[in-house]
Amino acid sequence: MKLPTLSILVFCLCLPAGVASAAVTQNSAVSSSQANCSIGVSGLTAEEMKWYKTFQEGTFLIEGWKDITKNILAHTPEKLREHQQCRLEQLGRKIGMEWSRENAVRRVDNNMLQQWGKELKKAAKKNPKQLPEVIASIDQQLDNLLN
Repeated sequence: MKLPTLSILVFCLCLPAGVASAAVTQNSAVSSSQANCSIGVSGLTAEEMKWYKTFQEGTFLIEGWKDITKNILAHTPEKLREHQQCRLEQLGRKIGMEWSRENAVRRVDNNMLQQWGKELKKAAKKNPKQLPEVIASIDQQLDNLLN
């Protein structure tokens, strides 16, 4: 069942207040990322799209990826917000698309969600400047799983 898995992700990714981001990138890199940020989801079945939407929006009981992103961005310096939002949207799209698949075929499991949540929480709490690197690391792990 998907709901317990989503609960694990949401609770693992709830970041404490005071999260800040500090990786400044070149304008060209930001522009490139922003162009990729608008890429949508495709190829999902109706059932997968239902679960993808649940992952992104949450339910009345649990916070979804969009709310988690909003929490992080609230503590991100304004000049970095747009780029950080794009990176988090990309990461959420990747996780959500894989998580929405049937349990028997998906490559993102509960242990991964827990580990990634711990990494994000640790970076946010102990060294918020590392958050962009943590996001990039999780993104690379997803790429390795999906390719």
